[in-house]
Amino acid sequence: MDADLIQRFDDAQRRAIALLGEVVSELREGQTETDIAQLAEERLQRHGFTTWFHPPEVHIGARTGKSGLMNALSSSAGLRPDDLVEIDFGPATEDAFGDIGGTFRLNGTEPKLVQVARECARAVCGYANRWKTTGELYVYAQAWAVNHRLTLASKRSIGHAVLPREGLLNKGWPRSAHYATLLRRNQIHFLNPVRLDGLYAVRPKLTDGSLGASFEEMIVVSGDDRRVLGRDSIEQVGLF
Repeated sequence: MDADLIQRFDDAQRRAIALLGEVVSELREGQTETDIAQLAEERLQRHGFTTWFHPPEVHIGARTGKSGLMNALSSSAGLRPDDLVEIDFGPATEDAFGDIGGTFRLNGTEPKLVQVARECARAVCGYANRWKTTGELYVYAQAWAVNHRLTLASKRSIGHAVLPREGLLNKGWPRSAHYATLLRRNQIHFLNPVRLDGLYAVRPKLTDGSLGASFEEMIVVSGDDRRVLGRDSIEQVGLF
């Protein structure tokens, strides 16, 4: 895989991590999902981005336990100290993007659900290599959830291929790349038999039946090279 391409996405992911970390540091009681997304919009250019691969996704409290909310942001429910807030950002430049997410609590005390979700994301990133199929990542995440008496809320997939700006995707990029991830062949789902090769965004979401938690990271698998983009070690996965 082209080293310059990997480097561009690695740099974008590092800056996306910094963007998410800054927004999390400014979370305050009473903020709505719309407020938090707007905060990200205001900080976007500060971190060298010009647009979004996908708009900010923010879920607060009981809404973290729902799946399929996509980008529907609420402007009514304000953040409370004990609420979980799930955030997913996909900031982009003209030739790369980051895709990073996490689940946080305003009072800083993490429930077991959040801890297990972080461990799951870290484990899935470590499990990936060129000998694994894409579907095996999904099965691994599902087993992780079951072994911790939780459920994998990501029923459709736990991530997607990260597609560069080339070919048909050059038009309307980066949103064209985001739309392409909706195709099943580009998703990390149960029945995908293709061996891992390329860039991927991995986001296994776990639920205890009422609340949900997820952490998203980007990985590269190219020959014997397997690493987490934007991180210096796998131990940093899920930390901000």
